[in-house]
Parts: sequence; structure tokens; C-alpha cells
Amino acid sequence: MGAREPAQSSCRMALIALALMLIYFAVDNHVGLNPWNNLAQAGSQWSSTLAGWIPGLFTLWALRRRARWAVGVGAVWTVVWFLLQLWQWWIPYLFGPTPLHSDFRWYIEHGYTETLRILPQRGARPTPDLQHMMLQMLSLSAAVLTVRAYVKPGSVL
Repeated sequence: MGAREPAQSSCRMALIALALMLIYFAVDNHVGLNPWNNLAQAGSQWSSTLAGWIPGLFTLWALRRRARWAVGVGAVWTVVWFLLQLWQWWIPYLFGPTPLHSDFRWYIEHGYTETLRILPQRGARPTPDLQHMMLQMLSLSAAVLTVRAYVKPGSVL
């Protein structure tokens, strides 16, 4: 195995993880799999899908090209993407209403009370459901592997 192969492997692993996350995200946003997801009450998911896919496609391109500056931008995006999911679901679940999370109507209005959950409900707080926990695990994998591809010597040029 040549010296470039392990470095290229880092980009390849990040590329695969990110592609899996984006595919899952698109399917989850557009294919009704009740009770996994509840698209009946969610409304159009195109703005959400594009908000993930546009920077996601850029990051896939960056990983494929192994362009250092672009992989760096993509690494930042994958981390922010993951942190936004934690902010949306885990802060209100663990801490309840905060100045940033004072209105939980979105949780009921989008039908998340009717999706699969394994965590116990904590009063009227949003409870992370399985569809979002899966997205969070895939997003964490994509973030860790993209950051790794960026910092690993020789991975990106």
C-alpha cells in the first residue's frame, strides 16, 4: 500500500459517510414512512432538503477533488450541521425552555409527537425521535470523518 492510499482512504471514508447522510436525509424528508417520520403534518421539506444538500454537495465535491481549502469549509459545515441538530433537539429535551427555546409549538405542529421514540417524554419538551437520532448519528460520522480527512497529513492537497 503506497503512502497516498491511506490518505486517500480518509477522504473516501468521509465521502461515503457524507453521501449516506445526505441520501438518508432526502429519503426521510420526502418518503412517508409513518410512524418513522410524519410527513403529513410537516409541509414542504424542500427548503430543509436544499439547506442540507447544497453545502453537502459542495463538501462531496471537495472531498472528491481533495482540495484542502474546500474540505476545510466542508468540515466546518459538517460540524455546524451536527451542532444545529443538537441545539434543535437535545437542548430543549435536556434543559426545557431556555431563552433560545421558549416555544415548542413546532414540535406538535410538525407531527413529531406521532413519530417513533425510544427516550421517555419529559413533560411538554420536544423528545428526540428515532428519525432525527439516526440523522444525528450519520451527521456525527460525516463530521468526524470530514474533519479527520482535513487534518490528516496528505489527505487533501
